[in-house]
Amino acid sequence: MCRSKDGPDQLIPYLLIIGAAILWASAGTTSKYLFNAGMSPYILAQYRVSFSSLLIFGYLLLFSRRTLKINLRDLWYLIVLGALGMVGVQVTYLFAISKIKVAIAILLQYLTPFFVAAYSWLFLRERMDRWKVLSILLAFAGCALVVEVYKVSFFSLNIEGVIAGLLSAVFFSFYSLLGERVMRRYNPWTVLFYALVFAAVLLNISMPIENVILWKADLRWCLSVVYIIVCGTVIPFGLYNMGIEHLRSTRASIVATLEPISAGFLSYIFLGELLTGWQIFGGLLVIAAIGIIQSRREIDLEAPIYKKKVRLAQE
Repeated sequence: MCRSKDGPDQLIPYLLIIGAAILWASAGTTSKYLFNAGMSPYILAQYRVSFSSLLIFGYLLLFSRRTLKINLRDLWYLIVLGALGMVGVQVTYLFAISKIKVAIAILLQYLTPFFVAAYSWLFLRERMDRWKVLSILLAFAGCALVVEVYKVSFFSLNIEGVIAGLLSAVFFSFYSLLGERVMRRYNPWTVLFYALVFAAVLLNISMPIENVILWKADLRWCLSVVYIIVCGTVIPFGLYNMGIEHLRSTRASIVATLEPISAGFLSYIFLGELLTGWQIFGGLLVIAAIGIIQSRREIDLEAPIYKKKVRLAQE
């Protein structure tokens, strides 16, 4: 918990989201491997939400049953968060990866800070000072350099993949904003569980449920799917939810732009892909953006953590 505005605990939400970004980056590359092997992005999305929801349910049932309880008046928000937000993020992002390069798909998704910031400023009365705007611009510019967008011929890109990438940014923005609101009342893992449950219900109704039984009896494929479920879905979405519980969505989405940076460095470490000077410079821009946004620790009267403190004080 962020008990203090200035103490070391203030860094914890940022570290949680950074962890989520690194895991999402590794899962994107693993997903591309499965698509190249012939798997449909829709089936992978079905796998992710179905088995992730079961995994979290088992954990909460054994160790934290109280977190499974929700108020029926909030059920609608959780249905929308799962059936629209979670499904939208999963399907559009995975479809984009299947059609265009992973790096470009990630870059398109990380238009999210622009959408979140614009909505928060227009409708949620969030203060949008020059430092926050600068952070968003630096983060996006850094991402663009890391994925070497200047080498891409956009006219040769698959138009369906580009549209899906843009839609993934819209859905991720929606998920972040609505998730932030719901987590004012519930534990982040409660919110994630119900979002995954309703996402799984929708996908298993709209697609044959046999898809999640077996697709290809191959050990490497099975391990890849398990990795994506655990390290690409359950853990990173849990970390992200825990992060935005204490940060505004705008800040969280900026920090999450470390995902393409992480993908670049993971490719360097495990695949031997050399990083150019511009890519390294882009990574430094993103780190600078996160440093700026983290250093601006103004008290936000609309922030979930502040509202919790006010409510506790009143009680």
